[in-house]
Amino acid sequence: MNELAHKGKIMTIRVFASMLLISIYTIVTYNIVVPNVETKKLIQQIVRFSFTVLIMYFVFQGKTWAKNLMSFLCGLAIVGGLISIFTPITFVQKIPLIVMTLIYSFALYHFNFSQSFKEYFNHLTKQ
Repeated sequence: MNELAHKGKIMTIRVFASMLLISIYTIVTYNIVVPNVETKKLIQQIVRFSFTVLIMYFVFQGKTWAKNLMSFLCGLAIVGGLISIFTPITFVQKIPLIVMTLIYSFALYHFNFSQSFKEYFNHLTKQ
């Protein structure tokens, strides 16, 4: 693995960690705010989180379909974040939405345009 591919691997791990952290933050803050923890909603959030980890695993293994699916889901998250930012809520409530939108925007850039990720992904597909 050359230096550029190694940099792509490290950046991919950082992007995945950021995405997982914002996802955990969303799950925790939602369940803290509601008066009663909704079991059905909590299970739904855990399943969504598990599928996110699973897709990340397949991207890390060099599966093209997983990279495309992850890019599509990041695009949906960006659109959802932008729509939510322009709703009439306080700025303090918008801060996590702005952070989420930035993280998913960087992830979308990384998976589709970053030279280091392309080199790392090519390295994975050659094996």
